[in-house]
Amino acid sequence: MNTAMDIRRLAINQITTPAWSLEQAIEGYARHGIHGVGVWRDKLAACGLIRARSALRAAGSWVPSLCKAGNIAQFATAGTRPALDDCRRAIEEAAEIGAGCVVFVCGGIGTDSKDIEAARAKVAEVLHEASAFAVKHGVSLGIEPFHPMHAAERGCINTLSQAHALCASIGPAASVVVDVFHVWWDPELYRFLAPPYTDAIATVQLCDWRVPTRHSVEDRAMMGEGAANVHGIAAALEDSGYTGPYEVEIFSQDWWSMPPDDVVRICAERYLSLGTSIIDPSNT
Repeated sequence: MNTAMDIRRLAINQITTPAWSLEQAIEGYARHGIHGVGVWRDKLAACGLIRARSALRAAGSWVPSLCKAGNIAQFATAGTRPALDDCRRAIEEAAEIGAGCVVFVCGGIGTDSKDIEAARAKVAEVLHEASAFAVKHGVSLGIEPFHPMHAAERGCINTLSQAHALCASIGPAASVVVDVFHVWWDPELYRFLAPPYTDAIATVQLCDWRVPTRHSVEDRAMMGEGAANVHGIAAALEDSGYTGPYEVEIFSQDWWSMPPDDVVRICAERYLSLGTSIIDPSNT
């Protein structure tokens, strides 16, 4: 593994510091030498596309991802058309601010269904229909597999194998978003952190699995404070030649209660610590 993690590849996902507006986040992250910003659409809408582009340009910042679009379950009663329209709007927004991908959070099965395979088929349908539009705008559709505990209500794509199979079926418009919170348990994790699968990774979202978990959406830990082998994941990626971005993405009432500048400082410290000597567990 590389002996150091390059701070230039680090982004902070805005959900880590929700008290900050987009402009405040851009400026705040830059104060700590971090110019990557994982943008959320509600923050972008509040800022406006023109102001956002200007603020990003002024700070020399870049955007690995725009979150989020594509929730099939959210639009279940209206069919796939609203989800597709939402996805297209997100693609246009991502293109405007230079985001590498739109994080496609596919949603669960909906309240009136027990058919998870039908939900997955609808996800594939929307992604296929949106693919040409994504290619036209130079934006990737980032498929994010979700931890199985969220399969019913938040994400019916649950393993890296499923995400990569879906990505391969769609073609160059699609990519995979690797979120440590959702995939650290996956029995095939290290297989999909190696070539040729690394070529399909749009971004890697860093956090940790809190122990004991409170089974809440807002219950992620800072890297190094949970059960996930974040060091091993980073080692496997770096040894595999991954050169893409890392985003710290922490949903946590505990961390949200802290001053954002302190959170960002700790994020940078923990990210840089991933470059220390580590044994890659996939090789043991």
